[in-house]
Amino acid sequence: MIDTVVFDIGNVLAEWHWRENFTAMFGEALVEPLADATVRSPEWYEMDRGVLSESELIALLTKNAPQHAAEIERIVRENHTFVTTYPYADSWLRGLHDAGYKVYILSNFGDFSYNRAKPGFTFLKHADGALISYEVKLVKPDRAIYEALCTRFDIVPENAVFLDDRPENTEAARAFGMQAVTVESKAQADAALRELGVCWAE
Repeated sequence: MIDTVVFDIGNVLAEWHWRENFTAMFGEALVEPLADATVRSPEWYEMDRGVLSESELIALLTKNAPQHAAEIERIVRENHTFVTTYPYADSWLRGLHDAGYKVYILSNFGDFSYNRAKPGFTFLKHADGALISYEVKLVKPDRAIYEALCTRFDIVPENAVFLDDRPENTEAARAFGMQAVTVESKAQADAALRELGVCWAE
């Protein structure tokens, strides 16, 4: 029986609208080259892993596109502004928590970006805890991060469901023994939770 619900943040509880911000900041022509140099690069995930300082990340990303050094530095320093909490996030977590479920957060985030964005994550007050990737130097979909979550919060994997927007992350959660929902929309996620027997007042 499900007694624990675990949420990702990006595109589940908050929208990560980097493309719109890139367009507004730099113009349409630079969106793809800057994305390839930053948010779609392997180095970006090393930020989430918490093994790079902000200045180290900027230096590494700049090597991908030296001609856009100024733009890349701005992206790194302002990345936290590319995330906006969904209006339903607070009530979603509160409803589940009030119904008796344990509620946790498991998200890939770099330390400086997360700590700058955190004041806007008002839903955190309805969570029983959070494990952010940089804290444990692990990233989804590494199996070890799901193990770290369950160990830290004494979660029984088969009694937990994990919600994430990326199929590779939900597949990894299932392989670890958790239930999982690949989130496409709030309504779809709600329906999937109810199919698993998770009941709460909206």
